[in-house]
Amino acid sequence: MDKKINYDDFGLYEGISETIVTTNRGWTANAAPMGIIRKKDKLFVRMFKGSNTYNNVLSEKSLVVNITLDPLVIVNSTFTDLEDSDFENVNLRGRNFTALKKAQCWIAFDCTNTKITSEALVTELVPVGTRMNKIMIRAPNRGLFGVIEACIHATRYKLTCDDKYIKLIKAYGDIVDKCGGENEKEAMKLLYGYL
Repeated sequence: MDKKINYDDFGLYEGISETIVTTNRGWTANAAPMGIIRKKDKLFVRMFKGSNTYNNVLSEKSLVVNITLDPLVIVNSTFTDLEDSDFENVNLRGRNFTALKKAQCWIAFDCTNTKITSEALVTELVPVGTRMNKIMIRAPNRGLFGVIEACIHATRYKLTCDDKYIKLIKAYGDIVDKCGGENEKEAMKLLYGYL
């Protein structure tokens, strides 16, 4: 990209920001929740071996980071494949990228300086293009964060079958019941259904 991106404008602050990463290999779009790591003005992502996102990034060496506050998209992309109608194809510099139509904003990245271990890969993200669909002004809702945390623990439960994650999911479910709106409560119902 010719112009430097202010990652703060996209809600990507120092630390780990929860996003939905979209990739595409051939004609098959994929979406998965993923934490984007920001250290000063550099972004990285760590993904575990065996996922569609991992395989797509190894093949295509690119991805799109989508910022969304929609708890239903977060849960559905964690446990199932999104519909083709949820995606849009975008041409940037003669290359095709796949983004979420309903994302508040997104940034397309090339994946560089990739390091692969026996369990995961870590890659640096270099911006290719952006789109700001909606201004993201919203006061934090503990219910939304509860859904995000419950999704993280649910994926760990699916991998390990350790009941400690069920207890954590239920604790975050209680926060959603207390603090969340209709969308957050619907998202928790979906999450429980996937378990």
